[in-house]
Amino acid sequence: MQRKSRYSFETLSLFILMAGVLLAGFAPVRAGDGKTASASRPDDAWRQSVKLCSQGEFERANKLLAKVHSPVKQVSEVREWLAEFEKQQESRKELDHQEYEKYVGYAKARIERKEHTKALDQAIKAADVADDRDAMLETDWMRQLVNNALEAADKFRKEHEWRKAWHIYADLGVLYDREPRYQKLENEVLTHLRLDAMFGEKSNWKERIERVQWRDAEAALEHIEYYYVETPDFKAITEAGLEQMLLLAESKSAQETFKGLEDADERNDFEVRIQQHLDQVRHAPRVDRKECVRRFRRAIRINKETVQLPEELIVKELMNGALEPLDDFTSVIWPSATEDFDKHTRGDYIGVGISIRKNQLDEIEVVTPMEDAPAFRAGVQAGDVITDVDGVSIKGFSTNKVVDTITGPRDTQVVLTIRRGTKSIDFDLTRKRVKIQSVKGWTRKPDETWDYWRDKDRGIAYIRVTNFQRNTVEDLQNVISELKPHGLKGLILDLRWNPGGLLDQAWRMSALFLKDGDNIVSTKGRNPREDQQLDTPGTGPYSDLPLVVLVNDSSASASEIVSGAIRDNHRGVVIGERTFGKFSVQNLIQLSSSQAKLKLTTARYYLPSGVSLHRHPGAEKWGVDPDVPIRLGRWESYNAWKGRSEMDLLGPKKPEVEEKDKDEKTADAKDKDLDKDEEASDGKDKDGDEKVADAAEDEADKLPKLDQPDENGRPKGVDPQVDTALLFLRVKLVAERYPTLAAADLKGSPDGQGSVEAKP
Repeated sequence: MQRKSRYSFETLSLFILMAGVLLAGFAPVRAGDGKTASASRPDDAWRQSVKLCSQGEFERANKLLAKVHSPVKQVSEVREWLAEFEKQQESRKELDHQEYEKYVGYAKARIERKEHTKALDQAIKAADVADDRDAMLETDWMRQLVNNALEAADKFRKEHEWRKAWHIYADLGVLYDREPRYQKLENEVLTHLRLDAMFGEKSNWKERIERVQWRDAEAALEHIEYYYVETPDFKAITEAGLEQMLLLAESKSAQETFKGLEDADERNDFEVRIQQHLDQVRHAPRVDRKECVRRFRRAIRINKETVQLPEELIVKELMNGALEPLDDFTSVIWPSATEDFDKHTRGDYIGVGISIRKNQLDEIEVVTPMEDAPAFRAGVQAGDVITDVDGVSIKGFSTNKVVDTITGPRDTQVVLTIRRGTKSIDFDLTRKRVKIQSVKGWTRKPDETWDYWRDKDRGIAYIRVTNFQRNTVEDLQNVISELKPHGLKGLILDLRWNPGGLLDQAWRMSALFLKDGDNIVSTKGRNPREDQQLDTPGTGPYSDLPLVVLVNDSSASASEIVSGAIRDNHRGVVIGERTFGKFSVQNLIQLSSSQAKLKLTTARYYLPSGVSLHRHPGAEKWGVDPDVPIRLGRWESYNAWKGRSEMDLLGPKKPEVEEKDKDEKTADAKDKDLDKDEEASDGKDKDGDEKVADAAEDEADKLPKLDQPDENGRPKGVDPQVDTALLFLRVKLVAERYPTLAAADLKGSPDGQGSVEAKP
């Protein structure tokens, strides 16, 4: 009996066709100019172009791919993407150059007028777009500016003009971020500014010290002795605490607030006795915790015997100073702040679901209602001004007190009286459990829910994580699970401006994308119980999903753990700017009263590569460096930040603010709101223009007024970092589907017989 073939005629034809393509890949062919060339060269160029794209070498990839002549549409598609990207980069470079020349010119004009703060502001703008930032900082005009600015700052300090001095030190710290002395000087004047703000006319300082107790401070010092990441220097701690007492006594605002400090004799007695203890500590060979506690108790007693300030204030200020020598992240969470701290850690709270702030008129303004919360469902809108709660005026209330007044037991009622334009509206709301949303998308759908697709046709999604709270990973998994059935093929995970949060959430998020046994992060502390290594407990459900992680210099802590784990395990590509450099672990410790907590640094994070990139004063290297660095200028960063902020708003939006009012709201390391009196960049003289001497003032006044516009010339709605991530994923997905041009040709051409032509 004749045996039948297992192959159909169509199958055999396909085998023959594929064999012909493979043989063609090795056989020499004649190029158009008569020279011999290998047909494998297009495939080589294709693979090399894809590799260059994966390394962020988009310009080189574009030049190489331009040499490949192929009818395969995927080649044309990638070539178009790369050409468009290169065009965008050229436009960015040109705008960078124009802005650099403009800001340098503005800075030099301000230097001529001895307006050092304004000159430094312009220098920062120039540095943001400079081709060589370090070279700019070493120029003669910058050296002159720095020297003159330091002289001006010293003069301001002697005159107790703390805000002006702070502005100079803060600007120098931004420009010379590896120079620790500027940070030290800035912290000194910030203490004076904080005290002035604490006892200002509109301040509710009594709220801030409610339920502050000495026993909590004493318990905090004990925990520091045993569990702080490094052996604590109690001599420095004691000195700093006592120095804080002297700063408190020197504060003009405090003197105007308390009769005891207003009395010169009582104040002098307090200062002399505190200074005696401080001198004794400074001359002591060493100070242990018990001696520190004894000195602090003595300071409390001296206060009772002299100026008689509230003991709660003395305890709070002692600890503010005492913690200064440790690190920026160790702090006491006093009872007045614990509820707000807890709700942001938990990710939910009982209330009506609104985000509020104080506007320039000192009113409580709604930033936005929250999704699926009572206020949103009732019709509260962004920009509404809350005037009364339950019929009681909240004029003069701090934001914390307003929050305490609005929140309350579940299913209870609260009435918000809101001013909207000229109308006054009462909203009768029922308090419910409100979930703080930390996982967000690219745009809003018509029903105000998030749209996570960035390129739906190609299956590329965008997910933004704003912080790491208890529900973050669960929410992220839910979103990805919803996207998978609809064709999810690649993910952009945006961790920019994410300050971090809970360690377990960073570990769990990383594990979603890694293989079984991959190391995520290690921790090491002075106490061995802090040492641990966190690996993936099993292969993550999305371990094969093409991934890009976006970071910038405001990505910190948990964001650095996730981006570092993805980078070091070669699991995805990190795009953006170097991260913040917070590689310290904080534990939350309940103190004696059960109402206060100590947030204590107990360990350091270590990435899978074995390094801890914490930003210590004077550090040369810190933070997670991206695989593909894409730096944003100030206006690009502003546009990206502004676009995100607008997407977060629910309901009708407020009218757009004029561009000149938005100038100082960039997502910078500096808090410009501390210096509203000196925001003018139009050359108008205000109180606060920095003239180092009367002669300089007279000379500057004779000069014509400066008109220095700072227009936002960057295209709106454009985010170069997201665009880079999108290009990377598009090319990667095409390359994974079509690893060779022959494969792409067979799958992509109408007759399945496309040709590949080589050109040297």
